[in-house]
Amino acid sequence: MDFWTKLIGGVSNNKSATAAASSPQQRLQRFRRAYNPILQLCGRPQTLASHGPALDQLYSSLQKITALLAEESRTPAPHLCLNFAQSSQVYSVVARAASTSRDERLVRQATLLFSLLLESEDEDFVASAAFARSFMRFALRVIDSNSGVYGEDIEADVVELLFAVVAKIRIQPNILGVWFSSSATKDDSQKDPNHFAGQTQKDDFPLCYLLIDRIHHDGRIGDFARTGLLYIFEAVSNSTHLEDWIIESDLPTLMASGLGALYSQLSRELSILHDHDRLPMILALSDYVDAQQTSSTESIFSPTHATHMATFLSHLAFWQDVLEHCKSESVKTTLLDHFRILFLQQLLYPSLLQSSDTDGGSSVAVLTYLTNIFESLDHPDLTRLILQYLLAIPDAQSEPISPTVQRRQSTLMLLSQSQSDEDKFEPTLFSLVDLILNGVRSQNPQTVVAAMKLSSVMLTRHRKYTTPTLLQSKSTLSAEEKRTIQALCIETDSLVQIATDLGGEPDVDEAYATACQDITVPLEVQLANKTAEESSVLKVLSHDPYIQSITDLFGSFLTNSVDVNLALTEATICLASCANVGLDGWLAVPRTEYQATSLEPTFDNSSLDEEEAASLRLLQSVYSQQRREDSQDPLLPSTLRALRGQVDRIRLDIPILDYLIEKRVAILGGAGREELITQPKVSTNSNRQSTESSRPTENRQIQRLQAGSRQRSSSRESSISRSSTPARVRDGSLSSVPPRSSSLPQTPQSQQQNSIFRPPPPESPEEESWPAENLSVQTESKQNEAQMLRSKIRFNPGQLSEQNTIFEYAAGSTAHASTGDSDDPESREATLSHIVTNIVILQHFVLELAAVMRTRAIVFEEVAFT
Repeated sequence: MDFWTKLIGGVSNNKSATAAASSPQQRLQRFRRAYNPILQLCGRPQTLASHGPALDQLYSSLQKITALLAEESRTPAPHLCLNFAQSSQVYSVVARAASTSRDERLVRQATLLFSLLLESEDEDFVASAAFARSFMRFALRVIDSNSGVYGEDIEADVVELLFAVVAKIRIQPNILGVWFSSSATKDDSQKDPNHFAGQTQKDDFPLCYLLIDRIHHDGRIGDFARTGLLYIFEAVSNSTHLEDWIIESDLPTLMASGLGALYSQLSRELSILHDHDRLPMILALSDYVDAQQTSSTESIFSPTHATHMATFLSHLAFWQDVLEHCKSESVKTTLLDHFRILFLQQLLYPSLLQSSDTDGGSSVAVLTYLTNIFESLDHPDLTRLILQYLLAIPDAQSEPISPTVQRRQSTLMLLSQSQSDEDKFEPTLFSLVDLILNGVRSQNPQTVVAAMKLSSVMLTRHRKYTTPTLLQSKSTLSAEEKRTIQALCIETDSLVQIATDLGGEPDVDEAYATACQDITVPLEVQLANKTAEESSVLKVLSHDPYIQSITDLFGSFLTNSVDVNLALTEATICLASCANVGLDGWLAVPRTEYQATSLEPTFDNSSLDEEEAASLRLLQSVYSQQRREDSQDPLLPSTLRALRGQVDRIRLDIPILDYLIEKRVAILGGAGREELITQPKVSTNSNRQSTESSRPTENRQIQRLQAGSRQRSSSRESSISRSSTPARVRDGSLSSVPPRSSSLPQTPQSQQQNSIFRPPPPESPEEESWPAENLSVQTESKQNEAQMLRSKIRFNPGQLSEQNTIFEYAAGSTAHASTGDSDDPESREATLSHIVTNIVILQHFVLELAAVMRTRAIVFEEVAFT
């Protein structure tokens, strides 16, 4: 009995001892025992011999302190260790010891200690002025003068603590005065009337300066810094002192100059040529490889450019976030003033003005950077500021501003005064429109591509500012100028017929219907976002410089670079899709050029009442329209008909042209499937992703082309299989044409060889299965076909017609027909393979153009029923 009593008593004694050891009082005693050595070591002078052991002892004591605080945070109140840390200002001693020792282990433990104190709920450390001073002194010594002593992870931990402080200020606005103090709190009588706005005031708000110095970083550091600074701008609405301080400090200057510094890191000369090892199929089946030249300019695909571009765009996105979160109009005005003067006026516009085609690609660089900027713009105030300045649009808005903002603007005017006459140029003399027009008319294909991509983005995302300036229109369309249903059908049928004559596809109707479905959603979204300012429809003049420039590019479509044609067709579709841009004159015949024809009734209408007879007469008037004989063809369709005539002229010399076009469409459709199935994995590096995202226009065009090719592959194959007599070239150079290879299954090996990023053999992307007795015929036909695809088609300069082409073989044989001087230096030539690819692009473009015309007439209600 005594044994069990002793045993039970011993167990209960052990439990009591454990509970006593983990009680708040016992934990406080252990905390004090661990803290006393820190006080002694920090107050004792150290020699070099004792420095190392002292740091080890400090590190051991700090570990015990942080472990006890972490343990206490998981236990219920009371929290005596936290109370002692607050009353004794333990954090001040620890911060001073860690920052002066410059020992990484101590700095990590001190950071952990501050994190535990900030997360505590019962002791409001963040509202303590002593805590704020100690923490900011520690942060400034650790990361503001880091100089590479500590690792990046320590800097990220400290910035995370700064963000935690700002997050608490956001929840408790009353504690802002603990972390921020400004001379703006003085009475107005104590202020200097000649006070110079824009001075550095780090001592007033060091936390803010630590964050703004790191907003351009990647990873955790940049994310916490940007979000923390956004919270500070949100706090402006709760403190007029903070509002005045931001306006009069150099914070807006640092933000604008930081954005300008990131823009200056971008290369002055840029090449947008694709890499040989990652060449899309549609470019590999052209003369694109032969057109590449060695250049010292930086490539858009380089990791360095991708990194700098991603950093700049992230900083621009941060600017938009700041304007979105800031509720003070005075602060917004100050930020926009600095953006306009320090970035637009002193950096971006001079780079636009100094760009040129003769120095290795500075125009390409500026146009590409502007495309990326306009694609990322979302905030209305920033968008309005940039476009109004670069397009030289007068700003009609004049809102009253505060005296503080007026004083800040006066300071900016002094800083922006230029001493050189060359720096006084304004967009009224040379605007962004002039840069685009010069780029479209350039002889450098890269400049043309960059200019067309920029115009596509502006017409798609910022048409409110773009269409009145890029297009020199002098009038607006009235409601009486709407087309009737019959006139609309005539216009669209004309374009569909041109597309059919170009490629000879048997299923054009299906492709046309698919294009109508694809364009419906973008047009409906545009209609839903249409503003009152966009209600009027501009009537584009036939001699408009932009329309004339793109028409001239279409005139040489068959010999243009493929990437030029992709960008050209994309920009034209974007223009035709604008709700506030009319199609009359440049794409469609105006309604005034149509006249009604009389229709004899096919049934007895004597039994109809008056209302029914009126409805019948209205229906007959709508469907009894035809073009006047003296009406002029629109500018673009007339050019497309001339291109069709050139294709017909080539078809006379090359009877198998339709076969080559059908085969090329099948190959491009297969490339689209390869892209989804066997495309090599893109590196997960964000640099490559940001580079690819900066070229959306070309990607959309290629994807649309491949999607249309895939949908029509089956019907084309059946059409070709019905052909019984193979086509032959007149001189017998191609003895026979093999059956379509696209109808045969692909082997895994052929799929790998036909990857979209690998240039395939000329028109032989798949392995064909032939009987043994036909092997010689197969080999000879492939060789002859490849030779024909390498042959040259030469086009004479002058007016477009179907009589200005010269066909000759690359091997040097004489041409079949000659209608001009073949030695003319202005003549254009390209291989047959290149021209076939351009014909495929042109056919898809014409079908999409017809689809846009039909769909917008329905969505935008451009069809008249009277």
